[in-house]
Amino acid sequence: MNFELLNFELRKSERLHSHTLIDRLFEPGRGSKSLTAFPLRVVFRIIEQAEQTETNASILISVPKRQFKHAVDRNRVKRQVREAYRTNKELIRLPEGKALTIAFIWLDSQHHPTSIVTAKVKNLMQRITEQCATY
Repeated sequence: MNFELLNFELRKSERLHSHTLIDRLFEPGRGSKSLTAFPLRVVFRIIEQAEQTETNASILISVPKRQFKHAVDRNRVKRQVREAYRTNKELIRLPEGKALTIAFIWLDSQHHPTSIVTAKVKNLMQRITEQCATY
């Protein structure tokens, strides 16, 4: 594999920060789908490319305060998920003219090794790609 050609950056444009898109992602009955690979749950929605910026996928990572009381623990988990997504984002393949909004939600109240988090994120991303192929 030629690593020089792969883009391992995670730009601000790839982060989901639009309140409108976040509301649409979590609004019931709007076409959002959910998958779980413990300790992660992912909620995603396929949208038109025009609604989205120049990227074809935007992510949001949520670690509830109920799970980890200290910010340092929540930030560690978010960093693990962000790193796993950043290094494996090429797994997501979308139909032409479509974009994706994704929310990763942490479910467990304990830390997991980075290798396990990476494996779960890869699993979820492959399953998202399979579901997107039906569109």
